[in-house]
Amino acid sequence: MGWIDRLLHRRRGESAGQVEAREALARAREAREQVARTAPEVAAVAARLRELRTQNHFAELFEAAFRGGGGR
Repeated sequence: MGWIDRLLHRRRGESAGQVEAREALARAREAREQVARTAPEVAAVAARLRELRTQNHFAELFEAAFRGGGGR
């Protein structure tokens, strides 16, 4: 019940829009911090996927060469 929370934590002089904007900013900051925390893991997975894609590419080239397709 977000509206109850907004009523209870409403600062004097803040409009409902200002409260919502402040809450949205807090959510955006938390999301950014989460991205920063997970960035190393994401980079490691991306590097591994690049490595596998490269291996697969060379495997396809070798297979095509054995079939006489030339690869490209």
